[in-house]
Amino acid sequence: MHRLLRCAGVLAAALCALPAAAQETSIPNLEAWSFTGFKSVDGQFYYMLRQERNVYDLFHLELYSRDLKKLSTTDVRLGRNGKLLAARAVGDYAVFCFYNGKTGQLLKFDANGQKSQDVAVPAADVFGSITAIEPAGGGDFYVAYPIDADKKGYSVARYGADFKPKWQKDYAPEKGKYQLKMFRADATHAYAIDDYSKTGWEVACLDGTTGAEKARPALPTAPNLLEPTLASIDKAGRLLLSGTYVDKSSPRPVVSVQTEETPPREGFFTSAYSPEGKEEFLTATPYTKELGQQLNSRSSIQIFTVRNYPGLKLHELVERPGGGYTLIGETFKTYGYNDTDYQLAGGTKTAAPAAPNSSFGSMGGFGVANTRRYILDFVLMQLDAQGKITSIKRIPKPYKLYQNRSIGNGPEEFDKRLAYSYRFMYQSTPAQEPRLVFLNWHQNLQYVNTIGSTDTRDNLFTRLYLDQPVVPADKDRGELTVREFEDEVTAHNVDLFYDEVLPNVPGKFVYSHYDKARQTLFLRLLDVPGLK
Repeated sequence: MHRLLRCAGVLAAALCALPAAAQETSIPNLEAWSFTGFKSVDGQFYYMLRQERNVYDLFHLELYSRDLKKLSTTDVRLGRNGKLLAARAVGDYAVFCFYNGKTGQLLKFDANGQKSQDVAVPAADVFGSITAIEPAGGGDFYVAYPIDADKKGYSVARYGADFKPKWQKDYAPEKGKYQLKMFRADATHAYAIDDYSKTGWEVACLDGTTGAEKARPALPTAPNLLEPTLASIDKAGRLLLSGTYVDKSSPRPVVSVQTEETPPREGFFTSAYSPEGKEEFLTATPYTKELGQQLNSRSSIQIFTVRNYPGLKLHELVERPGGGYTLIGETFKTYGYNDTDYQLAGGTKTAAPAAPNSSFGSMGGFGVANTRRYILDFVLMQLDAQGKITSIKRIPKPYKLYQNRSIGNGPEEFDKRLAYSYRFMYQSTPAQEPRLVFLNWHQNLQYVNTIGSTDTRDNLFTRLYLDQPVVPADKDRGELTVREFEDEVTAHNVDLFYDEVLPNVPGKFVYSHYDKARQTLFLRLLDVPGLK
């Protein structure tokens, strides 16, 4: 995601330098405009959506197996406003939900990747609402989606393996509207987390078997206004929420932020709700100056210690086998190219014109065109059974740099995992601790590595600073290099937009790289590395 790469021959040599045992394949004749990347369906299937040239509404859904063999191609008509809304693995099959511009469409693919079911659902594409599919066990699954009841509500349904609904509930208030933000479910519980325009965030607690609504508690709005960004269900069937909050009683934030997408604002919280909607705990952790100093990185580099404390992006809330939880995040900082502090730290002032995705466009305002963001360190917060923090561990890692104007969707991409190093969690066995897999780059190298979700060591990596010399991949650090660059990475390169690591079976991952010059997507199945 930064400077120009080596020529195609050198790049090919770099790719071939990966372990000889790696399983690999390639997809040729793939123009960049025609697809949006190679993606995973829970590590069980992979897919790619390709648009037909000169036929605006015709797309080809290509499905691939875990060993990267192509299973099938299915034509999908999407219309001008159509899109893929969600995809999940359910048992040994996959379910896709599309919006064709008028209504929703559920497709089922069997274990061999062949389409076996195709049913219509009254789904709509409503700004601010999501569509979600959740497995329910025994081949059943839930699907939650916005409905076009004046774009005011959403629907939750449970389907059997025969693709017939067992129950369905519609939620559309008489006044105001619901925006469905998150949905989580297991075999016997379903939780729809929505933002009600009249009162704020609410949780619809449903009986997974019958669909009956047990309760609809509202999240607190005073003194702290909660804004959940993570949701999961623990082994007891409780809904766990985590996110940021704003202290409404305070006249101004304790820590200044630049946009409302920049956590942690005034702090972060963790809460739990029983299946009956009872709030079992709510723990708020204020983002104080002391906490900011604890999360701040490397005082020897001026740019990372001036002007503001780092933001904290929350990725996962993981239940620990022995009790309690681990909250996993990543710190970041945002700077403008014309920022005086940035210049003092050695940066070069630029007068880059406002990009099309700038907040002010041709008006010449600051916007996102002239900003850059550093993705910094991992943060592991250990919580007790009531969500109270017992320890905070910052794990330094080589920095990752983004230039905002080079990301297609502008600042919205920073709220997605793509912009961060973190990718996914995996466990070799249920008894072993979860490990987080991340994709990072630093001085000529793009690499994959893992760390344990409960690791407490101070210094897991040796390449900590941007000004250190290049160090090749080293088994002692558990690092696996997947690409080489010509020189130091200093600006996001759109050609790297499709580089990704995806989950596979435990201990394996898929690395995808798109070579725009050769119009080819390269895929490799590799062993997950990791520190011992």
